[in-house]
Amino acid sequence: MVIRWIITAALLIASQLVLAAEFISSVDRKQIGRSDPVTLQLQHVDSQGGFLNLLSTDMPDLSPLERDWNVVGRPRISKESSNVNGKSTSTTRWEVELLPRRTGEVLIPALSYKGEYSDPIRINVEDTATTEPEKSEHFFFEVEVSSGTHYVQEQLLYIERMYYTVNHDDASLSEFEVANARVQPLMDPKKHITVVDGQRIGVYERRYAIFPESSGTLVIPGQRFTARVTDRYNRFRGSAETIVSKPIELTINPIPDSYPQAPWIPASRFVLEETFSTPPTEWQAGEPVTRTFTIKATGLNSGQVPPVPMADVEGLRYYPDQTQDNSSISEQGIVTTITQSVALVPGVAGELILPEVRIPWWNTLENRVEYATLPEHVIKVIPAAAAPPSSQTSPGISESPVEPVAGELSADSGIWKLALGVSVVMNGLLLAVVAWLLLRQPSSSAASAVPDHQARKEAADKKQKEDEHYYWRELKKSARENNAQAIRENIIHWASAASGRPMTSLAQAEVWLNDVRLSAALAELDATLYSADKNSAFNGSSITLLIERAMKEKKSQENQASLPELY
Repeated sequence: MVIRWIITAALLIASQLVLAAEFISSVDRKQIGRSDPVTLQLQHVDSQGGFLNLLSTDMPDLSPLERDWNVVGRPRISKESSNVNGKSTSTTRWEVELLPRRTGEVLIPALSYKGEYSDPIRINVEDTATTEPEKSEHFFFEVEVSSGTHYVQEQLLYIERMYYTVNHDDASLSEFEVANARVQPLMDPKKHITVVDGQRIGVYERRYAIFPESSGTLVIPGQRFTARVTDRYNRFRGSAETIVSKPIELTINPIPDSYPQAPWIPASRFVLEETFSTPPTEWQAGEPVTRTFTIKATGLNSGQVPPVPMADVEGLRYYPDQTQDNSSISEQGIVTTITQSVALVPGVAGELILPEVRIPWWNTLENRVEYATLPEHVIKVIPAAAAPPSSQTSPGISESPVEPVAGELSADSGIWKLALGVSVVMNGLLLAVVAWLLLRQPSSSAASAVPDHQARKEAADKKQKEDEHYYWRELKKSARENNAQAIRENIIHWASAASGRPMTSLAQAEVWLNDVRLSAALAELDATLYSADKNSAFNGSSITLLIERAMKEKKSQENQASLPELY
C-alpha cells in the first residue's frame, strides 16, 4: 500500500513538471514565394516561474535558422502574467520575420529555450516571380546603371537609392551580388535626407563598381528592402513591409575584333607619362639613369594594368625597381595610378636609341582603340670617366729611376749578396717541408676531393642562376607578347631553376609560389588555353608583376622564419 502511494505521488509530481513549461512554434502561412517573408511565432508558457519570468532577458537559440533562412531585424517580444486560483503563469512571445534562402520544401528546425524544444515546421517556397512591388505607399526604389555599350571587364557604375516617408525599425537591404562579375563597393551605405516635390524624404544609398567577367547577358538581381513600419503612438505595434527592385539585364560585348593582339585595357581614361633622373640627351657609360613610368587609368583596378613594355636595346642593361600602386576609390569609381621605375645602365660609348612606347587601350566612352605613347629618344653616350692617378705616387716627385752613387752601390752589393744567400736557404727549407707533407698524404686524389666537390657545386650554382635569368627573360618576353602557351612553359622552367627543384606542371609552380592573387591569374591562364570559350580577357603582362610580388612576399616570410625567437 505504501509503495503504491509513493508511485502515485511520483507520477503526479512528474506530470506537474511536464506541464510546468511549454515551448510552442507556429507560422502565419506555410506556402510562400521566393521573396516573401514568413512570420515565425514562438511562445513559452511557464506555470511555475510566475512574475520572475517577466524580468528574464533570455532568448531562444535562433542560430539553427541561419542555414536556410535570413532573420530580418530583431525579434519582437511581448510578455504577460496571470494568476488564477493562486496559480501563477507567465507567457513570453517572440515574433521573428524570416526570408528563405532557397526554394522547395524548407524546414524551420526545432528551436530550444530553457531545455524545451519547439516542433519543426515545413514551408513550401515556390520559385515564382516576386509579387512584392518596386514601390509601396511608404517605400520606393531608384536604380541607375552606366549607360551605353558595355564590354567584358569594363567598369560599370551601379547606384541604388531606397526612399522612405515613414518612421521604421529593423531596416535591412539584401547583400549585393552579381553572378559572373566582380563587385567592388565604392562607399559605405549611407543615410541622408532629400527634398522631392517640396517633401522631405529619407534615402538609403549604395554604390558599386561591377566588372563583368564574361560576355553575354549580365543580370543584376532585384534588391530586397525589408523594414517594420512603427506606430508613432505605440512602438510595440507595427507591420513588416518588403519591396523588391526590378532586376536589370545588360548586354556585355566581347573584346572587339579591331583590338590589336595585346592586353585588353577597357578604360574611360588612360595616360602614360615618364621622367628621367638624367635628361635623355647625353649619358655616360657605366652610370645608371632611373627611368620612371607613371600610368593613370580611370575605370581599372591595378590588376588590369599591365607593366610598361621595354624593348631589348643592345648595349643597355635594365634593373627594374619595385612597382608602386596608388589606387583610389571614390563614389565615381576606381582610379588607378601605377609607378614603375627601372635603372638603365649604358655599357659602351656611342649612340643609344630608346624606341617609342605604344600601349593600346579601349576608350569605353568613344568605343574605339587608342594608343598611349612615349616618344623615341636618341641619346649620346660618352665614355666612362678616366681613372684618377694612383695615390702611391706623391705629387711633385719624379717617377724616373735615380742613379746611385758609386759608394752606395758597393755598400748595397754586400747586403744584397747576404740577403740572396738567406733567401736560397729559406726556400730550400720550405721545399723540404712541402715534400714531407705531400709524402704523408694517403693519396693525391683524396686531397683534391674537397676542392673538386666545391668546384662542381659552384659550377652547378652558376648554371642554375644562368637558367633562372634566361627563363625569366623569356617569360617577360612571352608576357609582353601575351603568348599564353609560351607563358605557361616559361613559368614551369623558371620555377624549376629558381627553386632548385625539377618541375613538370604549372600546379607545382603554383604550390611553390603560394600566392592567392597569382593562383587566380594562373587559373585564368589555363582557362585561356583549354576552355572552349575563346573570348578570354586574359592579361599576360600582369603575370610577371604578380610573380615578383609573390617572390617578395616569399622572401619576407623566409627572413621572418629565420629570425630567432624573442623572450
